Amino acid sequence: MLDPNPQDINRIYQGFNEAYDDSPDKFDFVRIDPFCDNNNGVRLGLNNTVAKGYWDLFRANGDLLICIADGMYGHQYQQTILPRQDVLTLRFVLSGALRLSSTDTLSDADALIPQACASVLYMPKDKEFDLTVAGGSHLCSVTIHIAPEFLYAGFGIEPERLPMGLADVLYNRKFENTPYNLPLTPAMMNNILELVNMPYAGARRRLFTEAKTAELICLLFQEAEKGSLTDVILPANSRKKKLFEAQKILVENYASPPTIAELARLTGLNRSALSAEFKDMFGVTIFKFCQDYRLNQARERLLNSELSIAQVAESVGYDHPTNFSSAFKKRYGILPKKIRSN
Repeated sequence: MLDPNPQDINRIYQGFNEAYDDSPDKFDFVRIDPFCDNNNGVRLGLNNTVAKGYWDLFRANGDLLICIADGMYGHQYQQTILPRQDVLTLRFVLSGALRLSSTDTLSDADALIPQACASVLYMPKDKEFDLTVAGGSHLCSVTIHIAPEFLYAGFGIEPERLPMGLADVLYNRKFENTPYNLPLTPAMMNNILELVNMPYAGARRRLFTEAKTAELICLLFQEAEKGSLTDVILPANSRKKKLFEAQKILVENYASPPTIAELARLTGLNRSALSAEFKDMFGVTIFKFCQDYRLNQARERLLNSELSIAQVAESVGYDHPTNFSSAFKKRYGILPKKIRSN
């Protein structure tokens, strides 16, 4: 094993790398030294009583580490993260209940990471954090650990064009109990699902991951600069907060979503206003948002489980497999049974 560079961002997940080096047979990728620049990635399989799923780790270069996580957690799961350099973490959480806590007993930092949100955190060098996934939750997320200077230079970030709170995290490197959270747009959600469901292997898998990760970062800062996204923590009477809450409810209950009338009652919005403003903010109707999310979840299950088509249809809220097959073909241009044969 090579002696890692202490400034290598891959050391954030040193436990994964050490496990990979000791037991390479646990991972799907061809064994390449985890500190090598041409590494295509490693897969940490989670197939025990705690969780069923995986974490994929990719390193594009010494300044960028990408983690794709997808799994169902039957029990609470905890992983210690140790940054060996100052790092900015962009975490795009489609679903799952996450908490990031400082292991320093003198600190009370406890960052909650909401689902259907992008969270921006500054993580200082040599300060350990415990990442906790709550039991009973399905974690689907993309996390990008990036060196601050690489983010500034590589993506043309200009602090004066960002909301003040976000610029404070990025440039003043401020860690607080509550991270800077921004709601995911439908484009970000689809991007996450494309990464989770990518059909490629080897070098193509790495290239696709790097391209989609760059796109995620661009989407995040493009929206932030336009001012179309605002902090999740907004005044209680904010209409935007209510729309973000509606989106969160739909994600959490995608298999059996509330009716528009029920959603309006839960968020305190007028039914017609909710429908119109949801489409204006997220670019799709409430029905289309729910349907696309359900079908994306179904596609994931078809590709990554042994469930029958009828079982997959039922798991995402379709009572009749024929209706599911029709909607699936309309969305993807292919019948569910063909996606497996392909």
